[in-house]
Amino acid sequence: MESQTVNQLIKQSRKIKGLTQQDLANQAGLSLRTVQRIEKGTEEISGFSLRQISQVLEIPLEQLIMPNVNQISIDKNQSGSIKALYLASLTFLVNPLLGLLVPAIMGYTKQNKDARYSKHLKKIIVIHATGLLFLASFLGYLLAANFFHFQLPAFLGYIFNSWLFLLIPLCYYVVIIIFTTINYIRIIRSDTNQ
Repeated sequence: MESQTVNQLIKQSRKIKGLTQQDLANQAGLSLRTVQRIEKGTEEISGFSLRQISQVLEIPLEQLIMPNVNQISIDKNQSGSIKALYLASLTFLVNPLLGLLVPAIMGYTKQNKDARYSKHLKKIIVIHATGLLFLASFLGYLLAANFFHFQLPAFLGYIFNSWLFLLIPLCYYVVIIIFTTINYIRIIRSDTNQ
């Protein structure tokens, strides 16, 4: 008997169970596109996807892994997790505090962190904490000036009383977006160079 690839085995098992690709995707908690690519063999299968599919199709994980070890990808340099950190840091667009908290929580709860992951997590936390301090001091100074009715220095008075006032928070957002984009692209390039 000719040995099946993991892709063929998944497809055959899905059909035997009477599931559509959409059914498998829903039950496994994956996207339909991921299931389609796995069955076509155009995508390496992550350990998470493989585990989810094996549970739904009731195929022992060992039966999928052992004959098909070369098709299963292991994220040795944690680039997928690092990319997720940078994407999570974009939650600052909703609320600047989330850009700091979400990656920090992800980093705190992640197990098996390596030095590269920790370095990127630290970069994200530092840039967001610096930006938040900048915004907080800017807004604090503005509120104090209005609450205590003290006279602002001439150049600050000009900034707060003109459209330049909007440039200060806008600069914060632009700097964070550029920082995130550049680092995300670097991670992608390092993946393709390996």
